[in-house]
Formats: sequence, C-alpha cells, structure tokens
Amino acid sequence: MKTNQNRIFSPVGLRICLYVLLLAFGSCSSCKKDNPTPPDPVSTLPPATQIGANTFACLIDGQPWIPNGTGGFGGVKPVNGGYFGPYINVPKYSIWVRTYKTDRTSINLYVRSVTQTGRYPLNFNTDSDVGGSANSNNFGLYAIDGATINDPDYGYITTSQYTGFVDITRTDTLNQIVSGTFEFEGIDFPSGKKIKITNGRFDLDQKKQ
Repeated sequence: MKTNQNRIFSPVGLRICLYVLLLAFGSCSSCKKDNPTPPDPVSTLPPATQIGANTFACLIDGQPWIPNGTGGFGGVKPVNGGYFGPYINVPKYSIWVRTYKTDRTSINLYVRSVTQTGRYPLNFNTDSDVGGSANSNNFGLYAIDGATINDPDYGYITTSQYTGFVDITRTDTLNQIVSGTFEFEGIDFPSGKKIKITNGRFDLDQKKQ
C-alpha cells in the first residue's frame, strides 16, 4: 500500500496552515497597537521658520526643550532679545537671545556683529556674565537655576574645547528680524558635567516681543 507523503498539502492541511498564518499576523498587529512607535523628538519642535514668529526650541541630550516663560512677580516672557545694539561698548548688530522655562532652566545665545547670513562659530573661552559687552565672545549657554541650597546651579557654556555654531538664515536689521539654527556642546566647570544641544532653531521679531 502506498502512503500519502503529501498529506500536508491536502485541502485540510492548507486550511490549517492559513489559519496559523492568520493568527500570527493578528498577533503581530496587536503588538504594534499595544506598543506604538514613539514620535520623533524633532517633530515636537516648532518648525525652523524665517518670518519673525518669535519661536525658539532645541533638543537637549535628545529631549525637547521649548521655552514657556517664568513665574514669579510679573513673570518673564519665553523668548527675549534679538539684535542687541548698537549701545555703548556693544558691537553693532550683535545678537543676544535669552529664553526661559518655568522649570528654572534657560538658554542664551550671543553672537557678535551679525551682518549677513552664514555660520558663526561658538568656539571661544568667554564669560557669560559679560554677554552683550565689548569683552564677550560668541557663546551658547544652558543654565539651571537651583531653587535651594540642596539644588545646585549649573551653567553649561561653550568653550574652545566644547564648541558649536549658529547658522544665521535671515538677517533683517531694518525690521529687526533674525532667524537661524544652532547646536553646541557645553560644560559646567564646577561639576564637570556636559550637555549636547542639537536641532536648535529661532525666529525672532524684536519689535513684536
């Protein structure tokens, strides 16, 4: 008597195979629904525009950072600054951007004498306390204002070793609109801690702040 060695390919066998495949496909679909892909952090940032929208944002060590102002008496606007001058001892057309969050963090960017679009390096040893003066070089600074003695302050600033850049994409000195993108590494000297800021963008209209 001959045995049927192709029994698995019988109609019943084919139906069983299809049923198993359908179960596997359904299980995979269910996994995708239960574990959706997280959004790209960059997609949560405002777009990099050049219309004077008074926006500012970046990623700090891969996490979104968007200013929302500060509390306290009177409060402080999320985004301040743009063209800073000419004043006494301040180079003409310098840019100083100051931004704040309610969690007591802030970011400052200072670039001397921005007269045209292009890349401006943040690769100097400088002191953020003299930002906006004739003695200050370009810098980027991410600061954490500790609320108590047990919650220390941190100031991550660019240096000749921890560097970055600002790419100016629009410079309108007449209407006081300046736009650009940026990234930098910073170090807090007392602690030795470091941060990396990427995907930065700003679009400022100083007349509408």
